[in-house]
This record gives sequence, C-alpha cells and structure tokens, in this order.
Amino acid sequence: MTRTLLVTLGLLATLAGCASQTVYQPAASRGSPGYTETRLSPGRYRIVFTGNSSTPKDTVQDYALLRAAELSLQEGYDWFRLADRDVEKKVRESTTVDSAYVPPRTRVYQSCGLLACQTTVVEDPGWGLGLGTATTTTTATYTAQLEIIAGRKPKPAGNDIYDARDVAQSIRERMPKPR
Repeated sequence: MTRTLLVTLGLLATLAGCASQTVYQPAASRGSPGYTETRLSPGRYRIVFTGNSSTPKDTVQDYALLRAAELSLQEGYDWFRLADRDVEKKVRESTTVDSAYVPPRTRVYQSCGLLACQTTVVEDPGWGLGLGTATTTTTATYTAQLEIIAGRKPKPAGNDIYDARDVAQSIRERMPKPR
C-alpha cells in the first residue's frame, strides 16, 4: 500500500471512532445520553443509562452496571444486588427527501346529483416518479434501568449479588480509552 492510502485509512478509522457511542458521564437531563440516579431509600437506588444511536445494547447495560458499582462505593457500600433490571429499545424512523423529489399527487373529485353526491379519490403515482428519492433511516437507542440494593461486608451469596470494586474494575478495563 502507498503511504497516502495508509494515511487515508488511518484518518477514516479515527473518524469512525469519533462518530461514536455515548460517553460515560452524567446525562444533561432525563432521557438524554448518559446516566442518572435516584435514591429511593437508604441503600436502595435506581440507575438509568441512556445511549445514543451508536451505542450497542451491551454497552448501555455495562455502563448502567458501572454506575451502580461506582455509586455503591461512593456511598460506602461494598456490594450491590440487582432488585430489578430492564432494557428499553426505542426505534425511530426518519425520512430524508432530496430536493428533486415530488410526492405522488392526490386528486378528489365530487359529482352531485339530485339526491346524493359521489366522491372519488384518485392517486397519480406516476407524477412523482423519476424526479428524486426519499430515503427512510431507522435508528435504535437503548436505555438500561437498574434498581439496586447496596450493602456492606460480608457479601451474601447469590447470582444477583455483585462486588462493587470487581464490577467497576472489570468494566473500566473494557471501556474505550479517551483520545
């Protein structure tokens, strides 16, 4: 490969990484990308992490678990139990129309006699053909919601009990490094 091609490929790879998934950080507001948390009672919290359309479902779930681990440690707890978990997928469709596209024309005709009127609707699909394109794009975003109960040592046994330090370390090791 030539040097120019290698540089171009490197720049494209860098740009592809920049059009990227949600950064792990507090959300600007509820429903926007990032995490939010709510204290429900002492040691009980609801954590929500919302991703953008480039953030995979697994990453959204990991970031919610990371926030659960960090919050547990921040509040002086050693472990947390998942009391509830849910992942919601929102699908959004958007249509982009180029400037040359003209939609099909619909005509309505009405003819009336002495006793009644008759209405006829005629669509002329050929009117918009060949004049441009309309493109529909479908995007999905995921939101993970956890309700946790946090506690101090000793950690009870159970598949739904997580060591907060282990979870935080494991997920941080897999996170993309900031550039």
